Amino acid sequence: MAGLPAFDVAEPGLVVGLLAFGVAFVIILFLLIALVETVALQLLRWGDFKRSLKASVLMNLASTVVGLFFLWLVPALGFLGILSAWALSVLIEWLVLMRLQPGEKRLNLMAALIANLASYVLLIVPSYLLSK
Repeated sequence: MAGLPAFDVAEPGLVVGLLAFGVAFVIILFLLIALVETVALQLLRWGDFKRSLKASVLMNLASTVVGLFFLWLVPALGFLGILSAWALSVLIEWLVLMRLQPGEKRLNLMAALIANLASYVLLIVPSYLLSK
C-alpha cells in the first residue's frame, strides 16, 4: 500500500461519476432524438403528436438496440460508420413504421428517411464531432 498514489482512492468514485454522466448523456440524447423525429413525423402528416411520439420512441428503441453494435465500428470506420448507422436506422425504423401503419410503404419510408436525416444532422453528427 505504501507505493500507491493518493488518487487511487478517488478512482472508483470518478469511474462511477463518469459512467453516470455517460448514461445520463445517452438518455438525454435518446429523448432529444425521439422529439426531433416526432416533429419530423408530424410535419410529414404521419400522425398526431401522441401517435408520432409513440412511433418515434418505438422506432428509436428498435434502432438503438440493433445499432449498439455500430458504436464499436464508428471509431474504426469514421464517417462511413455514421453513414452505415444512418442507413441501418432508416431500414429498422421504416420496418417499425410499417408495423404501426401498414399499407403506407412510401409515407413510412419517407418518414424514416427524413426523421433520421433530421436527427443525424441536428444531434448525432454534432455529438460525434464534439467527441473527437
